Amino acid sequence: MTTAAAPVAIDPNSFDEHALQALAVLLMHKQDTQWMTAAEISKELRDQHGIGLHWKKIESAFEGNPSAVARRKESKQWHFRILRAGEELLGTAQSSILFIDPTQAVKATLSLHDFFSKLKGTVRVCDAYLDNTTLEHLHALDKGVTVQLLTKNVKDSGPLRRIVAAWKSEGRNLEIRVDGSAPLHDRYIIDDSIMTILGTSLNGFGKKQCFIIQTGPDVRALVLPVFDGLWKSATVWP
Repeated sequence: MTTAAAPVAIDPNSFDEHALQALAVLLMHKQDTQWMTAAEISKELRDQHGIGLHWKKIESAFEGNPSAVARRKESKQWHFRILRAGEELLGTAQSSILFIDPTQAVKATLSLHDFFSKLKGTVRVCDAYLDNTTLEHLHALDKGVTVQLLTKNVKDSGPLRRIVAAWKSEGRNLEIRVDGSAPLHDRYIIDDSIMTILGTSLNGFGKKQCFIIQTGPDVRALVLPVFDGLWKSATVWP
């Protein structure tokens, strides 16, 4: 995994340092808000991530990392924007490999759902096994994304079909395709910017030890056309 630029989907709870927690918020808003005050960052850390960090400590943390953020003063308040050096700090600090411990399955599931909620554009999911639990996890995806779910084995059931119908009634864009002869083994998810390898199928997430690995852009570029090729030849389900 490259550490030159950190992914947008970063949980501030992944870090202990105040500067990194605040930088994670700035990175999540890089494309929309761009500039944020320390008070706005503090509020988001508290309301969205359960982190109590006073705005004065955030300003102090940024003073200790002057190359990580740009700053400008408006209406007597400092506003901050993350710079490449700040993204590199996050990328270096955040491990590209996450270990899932079944004894902490609830925490792991919450982290997984938080990751899903930040994926953008077309979300390609390759998972050899599909049942209602798979879609229960994927429901954490933003309602506006397009989901292409490629699988090999479908555990057809009433609950699964009801969930598929519920997705459509919510206006979600979900398409499932099955290729029983495809050499599907590795489970992975690709959105418009990143690729993540899952060490287990989503229907078994949290039940056994596994790893979640974020790949570099080179691996994403290699796998993306393979997925698209399998997708074109697979059969629509149901």
